[in-house]
Amino acid sequence: MLRTACLLISWIVLLSCAGRPRPTATPRPTAIQEAANFQAELSATYLDPKRTILDSTKLAKLQELGGLPFFPLDPAYRVVAAFTPYADPEIVRLPTSSQRMAEFRVYGRASFTLGGQVLALDVLETTNPNVPEEYAGLLFLPFQDATSGSETYGGGRYLDLPKPEGDKLMIDFNKAYQPYCAYSDGFSCPVPPAQNRLPVAVRAGVRLD
Repeated sequence: MLRTACLLISWIVLLSCAGRPRPTATPRPTAIQEAANFQAELSATYLDPKRTILDSTKLAKLQELGGLPFFPLDPAYRVVAAFTPYADPEIVRLPTSSQRMAEFRVYGRASFTLGGQVLALDVLETTNPNVPEEYAGLLFLPFQDATSGSETYGGGRYLDLPKPEGDKLMIDFNKAYQPYCAYSDGFSCPVPPAQNRLPVAVRAGVRLD
């Protein structure tokens, strides 16, 4: 009798477990999906009346457009750069769109191939101890390219990158965004240094309307 009861209980447990959905691992998004998510969140921020920096007129225009304009997502603009940190980082003061000078530490140099050309960019780190929490620990990569002033904002575009743990740095230009100054007055946006002006057209990330 006891054995029969145990078998019955085991069968009930088995049936109840069989009816439960099995836990599945959440698939990691692809690189293109990550960039698409970044672009969607960036656009949502500008469209949100509570978070946007846009005045009512510019917000209404952006709402008509359905969000920020982007170049088509392209995996060719996601590059693995050889990264060399500087042993004795130089402190530089970059001019901005205002009279203010922005101070950065030149953290290292990223070298990569894009469009068949070997290119390099300096990667910076802010010296400001009061940086917003979401940017704490990130590196700053401001750049200009052959689209600056025509297809993209003339003052350049930015990328925020996690610090590399080794000698490789992933740079996804699909996540390139324009500074606030591209959309509204009254902001102080760092101008990319001369060594960060690329001779090629980077048709990835945010573009002009």
